[in-house]
Amino acid sequence: MMEITVVLYATLTKHHPEGKGNQPFAVELPEGSRIEDLLDHLGVDKDEAKQAFIRHKKRPWDYPLKDGERVALFPPVAGG
Repeated sequence: MMEITVVLYATLTKHHPEGKGNQPFAVELPEGSRIEDLLDHLGVDKDEAKQAFIRHKKRPWDYPLKDGERVALFPPVAGG
């Protein structure tokens, strides 16, 4: 198992397991898990999440997670 720190932003905060908005929380996942596995674990639909950042870089859904990483998840953003 590995431990990942997750931060959810904007409309994704409703998926925080303790209802604490955008406060970081830990998730344990099996070794070899990818960002898409994290989304499934959290109950976040891929259409609901638009971007994932690790170490300040956008990562694809199939990015393999490593123990201790911090993942920031963002929904689609609109503005003008």
